[in-house]
Amino acid sequence: MELEALTTVFGNVPLWQATKNALSILELCGLSEPPVVGAGSGQPLKVSSPAARGMNVVRDVHGADGLGNANLPEPVLKAATDDAIGLMISKLDSGEADTIIATGPLTNLARAISRDPDIVRKMKDIYIMGGAVFVEGNVTPYAEFNFYSDPDAADYVLNSEITVTLISLDVTHKINVTEEDLEPFRKYKTRLAGFVTGIIGYSIDFHRKHRGAAGAHLHDPLAVAIAAAPQLGQYERLSLSVDRGDKRGMVKIKEGAKNIRFVKDIDTDGFLKLFLNRIGGRIETI
Repeated sequence: MELEALTTVFGNVPLWQATKNALSILELCGLSEPPVVGAGSGQPLKVSSPAARGMNVVRDVHGADGLGNANLPEPVLKAATDDAIGLMISKLDSGEADTIIATGPLTNLARAISRDPDIVRKMKDIYIMGGAVFVEGNVTPYAEFNFYSDPDAADYVLNSEITVTLISLDVTHKINVTEEDLEPFRKYKTRLAGFVTGIIGYSIDFHRKHRGAAGAHLHDPLAVAIAAAPQLGQYERLSLSVDRGDKRGMVKIKEGAKNIRFVKDIDTDGFLKLFLNRIGGRIETI
């Protein structure tokens, strides 16, 4: 895959911090031609229903900066635009991009489809990390963080009759990366190696302290892995909606077109091998 553009959205951290993080990480990776970055939505579709509970939870889970308190320096790179929705539409219209991987609240994607419904025909694949279908949520007993943060956007996207591959907590909670997995990276003394071991190590420590777990879940990387290697997953077709009321963010199975390709199981060993090899390969080149 080639990353054509990166759009940011509120979520684990406010929009300005998410945009800074994206730019800082691109710089850290030492890319000769980094993808264009667009700052997107700073709040959910319905501003009257902020996800305050979710925001309070993630400060502990991901650190004050959203990156395990990595405190990366101010990036030299700048966002190309503050209209991430327009950027997404232009990349799809031009044919430069045909795949969306959404790892945060779906506000940008919902606004892009609403602004230009024709882009739906230009999307080959959409991969979404979000929701908890047959398992408990991680913000409330009902809801996963991304869908909880903007349930209106999630429901809109899932009901736009687009074929979506959904990577939910049902499979991301089956993935655990441990200190032993990180050990090969510790021999490298570069900033990138330190960042990778630091951010994953922070998450491992959190899960050990608060959940008694031996490792950390890798939610967003699993969504990218499924896009890159779909054979890692087992799938089921479903029709889904998202609760926007008392059980905010809860995923519900409904009647209708089964446009959701739900990842119901995952090759955990295959994923970890792919993830560690890709990350390790980049670290070795720096």
